[in-house]
Amino acid sequence: MNSAIFCKSFLALSLAATLAGCASVASDGGVNALQQRMASLPTQSASTMTLPRPGQDNSSEIAQLLTGPLSADAAVRVALLNNPGLQVALGNEGVNISDLTPEQQPAKLRASQQLTRLSTETRKAWFNAVGAAQTVGALTQAQDAAEVSGDLARRLTQAGNWSRLQQARQQVHLIEAASDLSHAQQAAFSAREKLVVLLGLWGESAQFELPTQLPALPAQPRDMPDVETRALQAREDIRIATLLWQRKEAERRLTKPGELWDAMGDAAKLRQTAIQVRSHARESYQRYRGHYDLAKRQQDEMLPLRQFISDEMLLRYNGMLSSVFDVLTDTRAQALATHSAIQATRDFWLADADLQSLLAGAPTQDTTP
Repeated sequence: MNSAIFCKSFLALSLAATLAGCASVASDGGVNALQQRMASLPTQSASTMTLPRPGQDNSSEIAQLLTGPLSADAAVRVALLNNPGLQVALGNEGVNISDLTPEQQPAKLRASQQLTRLSTETRKAWFNAVGAAQTVGALTQAQDAAEVSGDLARRLTQAGNWSRLQQARQQVHLIEAASDLSHAQQAAFSAREKLVVLLGLWGESAQFELPTQLPALPAQPRDMPDVETRALQAREDIRIATLLWQRKEAERRLTKPGELWDAMGDAAKLRQTAIQVRSHARESYQRYRGHYDLAKRQQDEMLPLRQFISDEMLLRYNGMLSSVFDVLTDTRAQALATHSAIQATRDFWLADADLQSLLAGAPTQDTTP
């Protein structure tokens, strides 16, 4: 009798423990493992970011992020919470990305790569949008100077102090400046629209504000003598493929000709992937350093020289040693130099985003084993 009571009590306790354990699991299976992988995303606030989940309302957090000028990190947060393409991808994977499945589940790897890809695309779109808007400002100054020159040339020609040839030259400058500005405005619109799509916004929410200029260059570029090793270590798909290959090799007896050929092919495939990743790492870092050096030269040498020339031209004009056209021509030249510096800075940050993506484990083209 006592043993029967004991068995019933034991079963009741076991059932209660089982139900308690089930209650602790989220209804969607939980995504803690995938959430931890977000810490490697190429953004400063990756550790505090959250994944979109079924039934979760992120509208208030998104609205808060869109308040004030939108930073690059904030843009990434909005994209991860609101991008429909990401939600489609996660929805297609379904429960396979949840904590209910093994850590090496291929769906989790695909989801992790999708997160890294979206993060990088959003950062690059943000840099393109901010840089394009900043370029419009620089070229607007160039057009303003060209308009003043054109108007002054027209008046001088009407007064008989200038020839039609001289006026035509100024008119050409005005047309070129207007054309450059028009192209820049279209590019800025397209760049912003690409960012809007990645953020998954429309209507009033798409009217968010961006900073007026790109971030300043870092004081020093990052020194990465181990960039190849870091790129390989970040590639989780390569790590998993290597483990599977090692397990497969341990099970092989290599007694048949076909098995020998298969073993050689599998090993060569992994080696080829590693070679490609190493090459891409070297190329990405070289591009990063090259764009940094170019942008730094524009900021530290070209722009100060252009400013010195402008100051000297103004002094000469005040001393009646140069004409107003000389000053206006120099103003256009300074605006174009600013435009070149903006492009160089933008290209650096784009290269930086690609390098960070590589170090976060993003797969390169034709390198997935």
